[in-house]
Amino acid sequence: MTAIERVIATARAEIGYIEKATNSQLEGKTANAGSGNWTKYAAFLDGLGVYNFPKNGYAWCDMFVDWCYITTFGLSVAMKMTNQPMGGYGAGCTQSAGYYRAVGRFHKSNPQPGDQIFFTNDGGKSMYHTGLVEKVSGDRVYTIEGNTSSAPGVVPNGGIVRDKNYSINYAQIGGYGTPDWSLVKEEEDMAEITQDKFNEMFKVAMNAYRAELQDNDCGNFSADGRKFVEETGLLVGGSKLPNGEANFMWQDFLTREQFATVLYRFAQKFGLS
Repeated sequence: MTAIERVIATARAEIGYIEKATNSQLEGKTANAGSGNWTKYAAFLDGLGVYNFPKNGYAWCDMFVDWCYITTFGLSVAMKMTNQPMGGYGAGCTQSAGYYRAVGRFHKSNPQPGDQIFFTNDGGKSMYHTGLVEKVSGDRVYTIEGNTSSAPGVVPNGGIVRDKNYSINYAQIGGYGTPDWSLVKEEEDMAEITQDKFNEMFKVAMNAYRAELQDNDCGNFSADGRKFVEETGLLVGGSKLPNGEANFMWQDFLTREQFATVLYRFAQKFGLS
């Protein structure tokens, strides 16, 4: 498969994914369906520190496209392909289009498979929705988009990954960003992967796995223990979730450093230190 075919295959496999009502069951395509803008895409990218602050719980059409590039090609390559800085503003459609413009990779005609398509409702001054170009056939451009619906026309905040199509002259198409495909090989030979490349791939995979655990999901068996450590202050929530709830990340890993901190708090609380 070519690099373009690979990223389109990544996107197509996600069709039918529905955003979640809460920060729970993010990996299930249709589980916990709701309108809370919680997705596995944002959780994964938050774990990698892609944007200027955590974005889970926010509109996610652009995050879906970034997720497709990053999971297909790896973090550092995908960020270079789309000209995004780490900790930047690429979760926003207008800003993403601006990153392409800055390196002369934004255009308003002749879309190609693998391009990022942007939609505007003010003549191109800003962009309010985005997706991935799957193909162009005749006078129509076919896309795969996150946070849309199957209804005709542009549907921002629709809550699902869908394939769609538009007239190539559709007035709300603001333009296209073309990633730098010269940065990726047609096929990746595992024998040629360096230790640094392997380490990066492992980091991406581990962050994706941990993103599934970093919420308040928990089992009933731990109810008494969780109540005890919360009420005594032995454990405190991490950064708050967008709904204001303290995030205890009950199922995430515990480091030796964190374990030592809990023991010390216990000793202080009960006069043992």
